Amino acid sequence: MIFYGTKASNLKNGQIINIDCPSCETNAPFKYSVFGKYAHIYWIPLFPISKITVAECNSCKKTYEFKELSESIKTKFQREKEKSPVKFPVWMFSGLFVIAALVGFGVYKSNETDKNEAEFVKNPKVGDVYSIKVSDAHFTCARVDKIDTDSVYLTDNDYETDQSTGIDDIDVTKNYTTEKEVLTKKEIQDAFKKEKIFAITRK
Repeated sequence: MIFYGTKASNLKNGQIINIDCPSCETNAPFKYSVFGKYAHIYWIPLFPISKITVAECNSCKKTYEFKELSESIKTKFQREKEKSPVKFPVWMFSGLFVIAALVGFGVYKSNETDKNEAEFVKNPKVGDVYSIKVSDAHFTCARVDKIDTDSVYLTDNDYETDQSTGIDDIDVTKNYTTEKEVLTKKEIQDAFKKEKIFAITRK
C-alpha cells in the first residue's frame, strides 16, 4: 500500500503597510504568509508543486487568498516578493535526491554484476551456478562440479521455472542429482554471449 499526497509548509511570513482592505475599507497593514505545497510519498517530500500566499487585514482580520486580492494590492505583494524572493527549500526535493541515489546505485551494481560475470565466464570455478534460458517460458540452472584444462563439468538442475527470477527458488543442493554434461570453456562463453546463459552466480 503506497501512501502519497500533497502537504504545505510555511516558507515566509511578513507584513505590507498601507493597504485599503476590500472588506472593512480601512487603510491598514496586511500580514501575509507564503506556503509551499509539495508532493510526498510515505511522508518523504518528492518535489514542490506551487506557492500559496494568504493575507490578513490587521484591522478586521479578514483573510484573503492572493487570487482574491485586487490588482493594486497584488502589485504591492509582487514588489515585496521581488525585494525578497521566496524560494523552495532544498528539503522539498529530498525524495528526488533519494530516487536519483537509488537509480545511481542500481546502475553501479548492474555494471559491477556485468563485470563480475564477464570475469566468471572466462575463469569458471567449482560451485558457480549458470542460469540457463531453455526457452522463452522455461528457465533452469546448472552447477559447475569440476574443471580441467578446457572442459567444464556440470550437473543440471532437476527442475525448471517459468520465470527467470525463479532461479533462486530451485537453486538448492537437493535439486542437483543425476543429469550431467560436459562443455568446453568456449561453448560456455558462446552460450553466455548468446544469452542462453543469462546470469552467473558465484557463492
